[in-house]
Amino acid sequence: MEAKVIIVSVEKSNKSENNVWAVAITGEEQKQAYCKSAYKAMRFAFLLKKQTGLYIEDESLKSLSEQIAQVKAAKAAAEAEKQEPQEVVEQEQAPAEEAKPKKQRKPRTKKAQQAELIAFQ
Repeated sequence: MEAKVIIVSVEKSNKSENNVWAVAITGEEQKQAYCKSAYKAMRFAFLLKKQTGLYIEDESLKSLSEQIAQVKAAKAAAEAEKQEPQEVVEQEQAPAEEAKPKKQRKPRTKKAQQAELIAFQ
């Protein structure tokens, strides 16, 4: 008899063209959950591991880790492209901000009066 392990696989979604991650336990007919992202599938697999005490298949962990790394790299590249034009705009606006004088606060009269009263006592 083969030991039960937690497996994660990519499946085609019924509702759209996107792929989903299916988390299941070997030897059981039903899948435990379907996740939209690899990150959520990994989190669910570790939650299932904690609840059941079973191991997660090494190949599943490897494929999830690779997919998460690809998504992070894509997000970092997209964010870097977004920030380049903003830095130029911020540099142009900086001299205009320096030209504005700062508002000065009026002295608080209550504290000054209290200080005078304490001094006279």
